[in-house]
Amino acid sequence: MKDFENQISSSTKKETTSSTPAPDIDPSALPLLQKSSFFFFLIVSFFIVLNIVLVTLKPDRPPLRHYSPEFLIIEGLFSLGFLIASISRSLSWLGPIMLLAFLPFHLSSHIASMYSLGAFLIAIIELYRIGFFKRAGLFKITTLFIYYALTVLLVGIARSVFVVEIIMPIIFLFLFFLYLLPLFQGKWQINILRPRQKIRYKDLNLSERETDFLKQCLDGATFKEIASRNHVSESTVRNTFAHIYHKFEVSGRRGLLSKFADFDIID
Repeated sequence: MKDFENQISSSTKKETTSSTPAPDIDPSALPLLQKSSFFFFLIVSFFIVLNIVLVTLKPDRPPLRHYSPEFLIIEGLFSLGFLIASISRSLSWLGPIMLLAFLPFHLSSHIASMYSLGAFLIAIIELYRIGFFKRAGLFKITTLFIYYALTVLLVGIARSVFVVEIIMPIIFLFLFFLYLLPLFQGKWQINILRPRQKIRYKDLNLSERETDFLKQCLDGATFKEIASRNHVSESTVRNTFAHIYHKFEVSGRRGLLSKFADFDIID
């Protein structure tokens, strides 16, 4: 029983005392953000180095699109930003911000780039994971989609792109926004799967009856169903669970289920 309580206590401490830039950020999302930022750091750095090498080897006809030195410097700054976000947990939120800030530069090479759309969606997902949309979520996600659409429009006009090439990605973006809208209105729910710890029933310090009742409760049985299955009165079931609540220091059935939510209990 003490071992189980210690596991719950340590698990709770990890969730509440992790070093985070803001209390709304899910600590479990930070390593993912850091890995994502490091991945983009490698990609951007690779293309910078590759472009420099190819331009050096074939200055007249480089195989890749020729970037100006100024553009390479800007890419280098973004690469540095991704590196910082991948190293510092307190600055891991910079990753999705860098992806959004890089959009105008990436769209300048191709107005309907799927890479740009992919980077935009990754940024949205990462911002969602760190709790950016918990407050005024609908306003924030609308602003971000408008930002993307305006970027496409302005870059397309600046490059004198054919109007259809400008309109099509904006229409697609609008349809995708409508698809995601229920999520940010709270009508969808995304459950993030996390590793579950295993513990044995024999380590819970419960009596045989308490163990049987707890198993059935965790399987979704009501007190009435538990009473019927075990040929006892419902008051007996409630009294038994009163002892269980006391042992696990919870106030009721909901608190008990919440306490066991992150654990797989095995025989």
